[in-house]
Amino acid sequence: MTAKDSAAELLVARIDDAIGKAEKGTVASLPFLTPRDASRAKRELQMRGMLGQAYFFGGYPDAERVCLFLLPDYLLAYPEEQEEGEDDTRQLSELFGDEIKESVSALRITGSGFCKLTHRDYLGAILGLGLERDAIGDVAVQNDHEAVVFCPSRLIPFFKENLLKVARDSVRCTEYTVDEHFTDGRSYAPISTTVASARLDCIVAALTNLSREAAQSTIRACSVEVNFEETDRVDLLLAPPATISIRGHGRFILRAFEGETRKGRMRLRADKLI
Repeated sequence: MTAKDSAAELLVARIDDAIGKAEKGTVASLPFLTPRDASRAKRELQMRGMLGQAYFFGGYPDAERVCLFLLPDYLLAYPEEQEEGEDDTRQLSELFGDEIKESVSALRITGSGFCKLTHRDYLGAILGLGLERDAIGDVAVQNDHEAVVFCPSRLIPFFKENLLKVARDSVRCTEYTVDEHFTDGRSYAPISTTVASARLDCIVAALTNLSREAAQSTIRACSVEVNFEETDRVDLLLAPPATISIRGHGRFILRAFEGETRKGRMRLRADKLI
């Protein structure tokens, strides 16, 4: 059995355990999942007809690493009770806010301003405390000397006591509530180009400036992921939005197809994560 198969089996076992807890009437949760595991969890729950009982939340909309919350039957009326236009996160907090905060709280790490701190600096300092990567969610860099980390509430006192330096800078940790000033910290380079069709090989070639033949070879070598799942299908048709990860070239988000040129090519708009 490969490591990938073993990880997939472990995820299914954790989902089985969460389902068992939900069937007993409690809100079950899984700790922070990678985008790939979150996608697999959604498929697994959909196959079991239980996706409607699941909520994925990582501390803010569009979080990459999210926790899975599986609701018991008595909370299934929630979607019907939600008023049109009402904020989903607020509704979730009202229904089972304690469970959410226990799994997903926010911590602000603030440096002295002595030096510029990067995502790698923050993550390295956190893992240097002996934590595994799945113990925390996203690390969202706010500016040159501040970041917000999403983690279980039980870790906040630990960080306050033990996370005293990031890289060469002294830092302090405080609890944080996501507000209008929060940013996910991601930067993108916009891409506008044209493609012959919505096939994956055409899009990979356009995003990477590879020839179509080289793009096909890259896909067949399983070096491309679409929405965090490997594929070797060169003829896979994509519909935006879609996340495309290409080994050696980075991650792209297909935003839109915007009409055709006079020569019948499709206008493509995408962003590259930088």
